[in-house]
Amino acid sequence: MQANRITLLVDDLDRAIMFYTDAFGLTLVEDTEISQSKRIVRVASSKEGVSLNLTTPKPGDEALVGRQAGQRVFVFIDTENLETDLIRFAENQVEIVDGPRTESFGRCVLVKDLVGNTWEFVERN
Repeated sequence: MQANRITLLVDDLDRAIMFYTDAFGLTLVEDTEISQSKRIVRVASSKEGVSLNLTTPKPGDEALVGRQAGQRVFVFIDTENLETDLIRFAENQVEIVDGPRTESFGRCVLVKDLVGNTWEFVERN
């Protein structure tokens, strides 16, 4: 088995596409309008890996936006160049929660995404 998509609740699909591609450097893998009420939007760190299925909440689920993992880290991203990420974060006003700091496994930084979920970007040793 292998996971291929993870759902990420967002308030606005177009803003989310811009944020996750510009600020986080992810790639838009798919943007397909199925009907007026259904649109498939996926972003990923690579076209071969797990993608995030960006979607708006169903009625009653609005409070879950930005709280996908509670107060824990929602997504861990391995990166090849944390310095480049930090520059991109600054250019896009991404909130840094903690770091950058050096740990036994490498350098890392915790950031908030567009809706408030925490992500950890790690440049491994």
